[in-house]
Amino acid sequence: MARLGDTLRQHRERMGITLEQAAEDTRIREKFLRALEDGDYQSLPGTVYTKGFLRNYAEYLNVGAEEMIALYTGERGNPEAPRTFSPMRPLVKRSFIFTPAVFLPVAVLAGIVLFVGYLYYLVRGRTVPDGHVRIRVSPGLDPIGEIRPNADGTFSASVPLKPGPNHIEVQVLDAAGKVGEATRTIQFSPTVATEPQQQQAPQLILEQPPNGGTYTNAPVTVSGRVDRSVASVLVNGTPVTVGADFRFAVTVNFAAGQQTVRVVAKTATGGEVQETRTVAVSYNAAIVTVRVTGGEAWLLATIDGTQAPNTNKVFPAGQVLTFTGRQVIVRTGNAGATFLVYNGQDLGKMGETGQVVERSFAFQ
Repeated sequence: MARLGDTLRQHRERMGITLEQAAEDTRIREKFLRALEDGDYQSLPGTVYTKGFLRNYAEYLNVGAEEMIALYTGERGNPEAPRTFSPMRPLVKRSFIFTPAVFLPVAVLAGIVLFVGYLYYLVRGRTVPDGHVRIRVSPGLDPIGEIRPNADGTFSASVPLKPGPNHIEVQVLDAAGKVGEATRTIQFSPTVATEPQQQQAPQLILEQPPNGGTYTNAPVTVSGRVDRSVASVLVNGTPVTVGADFRFAVTVNFAAGQQTVRVVAKTATGGEVQETRTVAVSYNAAIVTVRVTGGEAWLLATIDGTQAPNTNKVFPAGQVLTFTGRQVIVRTGNAGATFLVYNGQDLGKMGETGQVVERSFAFQ
């Protein structure tokens, strides 16, 4: 029987993907992926978390997740004993809000707690009752042991802060093996601990898309809201406009396959909140989006042998049209001002300014 690590490595190399790229796409630390492929189970986190990582990695590589988990269970042998965490009792507390809605979901409240001679960050929240919560802080000590939520899904833990930036990651695994996470960067200056005034943490609530959502022949809508402390919002690295009501919405075109949506909200003082979703995109037709930019253009579109309505005319700059069919043909009289997206893939402009160009797309 093939070893788990060999099977994973063979599938990854067959797809031409590096470990670094796999870690970026799956949001699983590269050292954990390497440990899975090397069979170095002592370097992996708890069994429940490892199975969640393995399930996501197997789906990413298009290999049977249940078969891989069965191989892992057979090779790992006896599971480790569960770890527990006993939170410290606070003496003085100054609260401020942190409410990311990650895809399990989990709502997290955070505050700074002052102990004699030390500063701690108090993380409290609510998730699914059967979830497994894990909190990491870097730079810092080893990860806090697994935290089991109470019967109503609430949980809490205190993490130590060091002077300078502290990156806190709250990760939740549900019974189905789905992993959700929320991250927060806390800037700790020793003088802050003695100042009485409160600070408001940034808020990011991501309403769409749902984690694990499926999209067929359609772009992915990303929407949500932030609080007034947020100065900028980026979706997969691209800035988006936040309205006067502190809401944002944008549509993103993706190629077919499993795709990651990453939303980052930043404050003017360097505070940051991040949310991540994974969606599945597929196509069963040719979807061609035409955008006229930088000048007007005459356009003629043919769908499955028939001229598309309202084409064969000049369109002004800013016009966007979408055509769907088994075969779509687009002809332009100004290729330098005509930009195409085919099934989520940005093809750029059709040619040079004033050039007459025709492109044909057929879904196989």
